Amino acid sequence: MNRKVLFIVSLFVFIIFNLTTIAQSKKKSDAESEGLRGKVKSVNEKYYIEKRIFFGLIPIKEESSYEHKIYNKEGKLVFEKDISDFREDNWNISYYKYNNRGNCIEQIDSSYEDGRAYSMLWQNTYNYDINGKIIEEYSYLDGMFAGKYLYKYDKNGDYIEIISYKDEEDTIPTKEIFIRDNKGNIIESKKYSYFGDQRTIYKYDDKGNLIKDEYFFQEDTISTGNLYKYNIENDIIEKIHFDNQTKTKYIALKFKYKYDSKGNWIKRTDYKEDGSIENIIKRKIKYYKD
Repeated sequence: MNRKVLFIVSLFVFIIFNLTTIAQSKKKSDAESEGLRGKVKSVNEKYYIEKRIFFGLIPIKEESSYEHKIYNKEGKLVFEKDISDFREDNWNISYYKYNNRGNCIEQIDSSYEDGRAYSMLWQNTYNYDINGKIIEEYSYLDGMFAGKYLYKYDKNGDYIEIISYKDEEDTIPTKEIFIRDNKGNIIESKKYSYFGDQRTIYKYDDKGNLIKDEYFFQEDTISTGNLYKYNIENDIIEKIHFDNQTKTKYIALKFKYKYDSKGNWIKRTDYKEDGSIENIIKRKIKYYKD
């Protein structure tokens, strides 16, 4: 991963990381947002791809990447590391710090590639309303302005509007509007930006699982999206992609799981539509003592 890609990925992760942790009335921890159950302390994930040797007759598993995450007792992510292609000379790590409200105020990203080490410091500052909700957020990269975000909420305390500025002189900010159902689920989002407008529709089952997302563009004349199916543990077992322009629909992936005693999956196998294996992910999960 080169420096430019790392910068873009880190900015995206930092923004999404905060949006999923600071702007919710029923605030989920990072562990809960990732579907983890119980007092999770750490998760080690190894990714494998399936290859075939001897003229495609014998399948073998080849390690492709590795991730390690550590959470505090509140379920907040405090450390993560990933290694690509299992090369110890090609890794990325991040450290996170929080204020007493549980909002991320600092993220340190470091990477090592081609014999060179890089590091970036992300920082966030916040302004709150009388209810303790964030109404303004400022992001900085190595001390330089990197973004401003303004939030609005409904009477239930759920965010319904986010306006973001990419620099201090940004005259065309990105605006996102969210429509929610009576359970607080986002059922429609509208995004207005320099690159064009986009509208997304979401549908859920009675357990709150997302079962459909549909993306509209070009004045709502073209849409693509996905359908999702779940098992009894509320984990996705099938993702179906559809394209209304080409009138096509196909199974993007199917998933099978193996679980531990806490109900967290410790092995997931991803299958393509033809039944071949896309990925195998194995996890080792450690828990805080009750």
